[in-house]
Amino acid sequence: MREATIGDKTLRLRGSALSLLHYQQEFGRDLLGDMVAMMTGLAGFQALANGGKVDPSKLDLSKLDSVAILRLVWTLARTAAGVGGQFPSFTRWLEENEDIDIFDPELMTAVMEEATKIFFRRKPSVAPAAQR
Repeated sequence: MREATIGDKTLRLRGSALSLLHYQQEFGRDLLGDMVAMMTGLAGFQALANGGKVDPSKLDLSKLDSVAILRLVWTLARTAAGVGGQFPSFTRWLEENEDIDIFDPELMTAVMEEATKIFFRRKPSVAPAAQR
C-alpha cells in the first residue's frame, strides 16, 4: 500500500489481482496491456522532462495516454478502498479529485511502484513442484 497527496487529500493506493477485475469491469479493457503502453510513453516523457539525451526519432509520445494514467490511479485507489465499501465511478472520482496532477513525481512514483510491485513480480508466486 502506498499513499500520495493530491491537494489537501491523501490518496491510498493498492494493487492486487482484484485491481485487474476492477479495471476490466469499469473500463472494459485489460489493465496489464494498457500498462505496457503507458510505461513506454512515460519512459519517453520522463527522459524528455529530465533533459536526458533522447533520439527524437525513437521518442513516441503517442503512447502517452493521460486518461490511461488516470484510470490506473483510480483502479489502485479503488482497490485500496476494499471490496465492501462504496467507491465512486471513474467520472465521479475525477470530479472529486479535480486537482490531480498525473505528472506530480510523488504521485507517479507511488502509482508506478505499487503497480509494478504487484503486476510485474520477479519471484515466482507458485511453490515449485514437490520432488519425488
